[in-house]
Amino acid sequence: MKVMNKIWTLGLLAMSVAFTSCDDYFETDPKNIVNEGDYIAEEDEMYKGFLGIFSRMQEAGDHAIFLTDTRGALLETTDNAPTDLKAIYNYDNTYGNPYADPTCYYAIIVACNDYFMKMGEFHSKVGGMTEIAEENFAPLISSAIRIKAWAYLMLGKIYGKAYWFDDPLTEKKELTDTSVFTLCNMKELADRAIALLENGMTIDGVPVAGDLDVAWYKWLDPENQDRTLYYKWEYLTPPAVVLNAEFRSWRASYVDESAAQADWEWIRNNLLDYFYSYQRPLLEGEEGKEAFRVEGKNVGQGLIFQLSKMMQSDNDGAYSNIFFTETTGSQYQLISTIMYDYTRYQRNRIVQYFCPEYPDAESFYLKPSEYGMNLYNESDIRSATQGWVMNTLGGKTCVSKYYYGYDFALRRYKYLDDKQVFEIQPSIPTFRGHDLHFLLAEAELHLGHYDQAYVILNNGLSDEFPDKVLPLGEGSNWDERYLPWVNNANGGYGNIGIAGTAVGRMHDLPRPGDADWGEYTEDEIKKMYDWALADEHMKEYIAEGKSYSYMCKIAERYANTAYRGGDPDEARDSVAARIAPKYAPAGRESTVANRIKSDGYFVEWELDNM
Repeated sequence: MKVMNKIWTLGLLAMSVAFTSCDDYFETDPKNIVNEGDYIAEEDEMYKGFLGIFSRMQEAGDHAIFLTDTRGALLETTDNAPTDLKAIYNYDNTYGNPYADPTCYYAIIVACNDYFMKMGEFHSKVGGMTEIAEENFAPLISSAIRIKAWAYLMLGKIYGKAYWFDDPLTEKKELTDTSVFTLCNMKELADRAIALLENGMTIDGVPVAGDLDVAWYKWLDPENQDRTLYYKWEYLTPPAVVLNAEFRSWRASYVDESAAQADWEWIRNNLLDYFYSYQRPLLEGEEGKEAFRVEGKNVGQGLIFQLSKMMQSDNDGAYSNIFFTETTGSQYQLISTIMYDYTRYQRNRIVQYFCPEYPDAESFYLKPSEYGMNLYNESDIRSATQGWVMNTLGGKTCVSKYYYGYDFALRRYKYLDDKQVFEIQPSIPTFRGHDLHFLLAEAELHLGHYDQAYVILNNGLSDEFPDKVLPLGEGSNWDERYLPWVNNANGGYGNIGIAGTAVGRMHDLPRPGDADWGEYTEDEIKKMYDWALADEHMKEYIAEGKSYSYMCKIAERYANTAYRGGDPDEARDSVAARIAPKYAPAGRESTVANRIKSDGYFVEWELDNM
């Protein structure tokens, strides 16, 4: 079936899931789908309808991992992998390949558009809601706005283009109908998504901003009103500030550097504010911490947002605990995540594809490549030597971070929760603290703040300023919002940088004041830093569906001939140089390099014939 027919069919289905209690957490049994005629007839169904959207998000959760990580440097297919997955891995033609099918993301968009329409109809007909429902009406819509933006972000990052539409598709529409569908490149998607996030929408006369949060505990536990019991629900939806920053970093690739400055300024200022909102209590002692708790935030999160040694230690902030869970992992490091529950019929394919012992060796499809493993130094906690991300099971080296990790209480490695392996359905992060550090380093770089970019990428502020004093004042690009990164009144470890947190290899880049600084132009320096960030991003995000798309973003920046005087051939060569060596043992290095150089890096799909 053509993708467009699939999407239209989805538009005729109800997007809500029937819940009878919070015990049916994320129930997705098809028997319980509410039909369109009954959708949002009662207040409770506002929430159920939103969770129907999230069930679509669950279905899309692992899509980018198998579609893009296979094309990166760190994964390779096993002999047992399906032919279609091997075709993605080998950069073969992706038209018609089921792994390249974008329907899952368009299904989310259809669900969101349908939800907006039904919420408007409900609000118009109901004539009044309870206090809690009235309080959560706009935040539920706001959360759906952000999930729609996330779906478009994923489409743009993977395919480089997508059809934007706001119609709920309750009747069949042709793609040629430009009053409904607009084919957008990534720049145009970013423009539209940023406008949606910043302007929101109006539903039945109710203005809805794009950054409102649902008070889930008030619906789930109206008698006790205990927020702490339901904190994991707050991880369902990515924050607007993070989505906005991600889109702006992409948009900056499609304009000249002077035009991009406004976006880089926005990213820097808003992310520093976001960090500071969590880290500030560390400067204010017990009084500040107590006020922070009253606001409903977790003081400990400020430490992790600094990329501290807690990421390497035996506590809830440990790096392995980000993934080694089915709910929220390290609640400090995670920002938003897609959760699953095996007992509620919720499935992803991560353990099946990555674990050589589930259900047997025949279903083991993806493993770390020798080339990829050699990118890490032995001390790197992400390396096969350390076992935090990769390990050896059944005599095979595998990506293990989602299901097999170190239990600090038991002092041994184990499978998640001692479950049967096939029952493990790990959560998939959509955003985590590392994302913000990469974006901040990127913004500082393009604002000409090279020291800041260098320090964040490498060994961090605690190493740079061991006396915990920042050089603030006129002429300095250090901002007072960086103070909690070094001056931790709680006696914590402070910021040790992106590579430093992983005990990884430092990036040898020119800095102001170095003897060779004057040997490079400003554009050359920015290019060196951008590709260094891409290289570190590739190592950090193995099997998360992110590493390859970051490389595409940087390639787009330096392929832009119209605004940046870029060279598309050189940009593709830079991608090929980082990917093709993986294929050398199979004698396919030159073949893959040539395909990247000729076809580009985005995944191709016949959008025009959907």
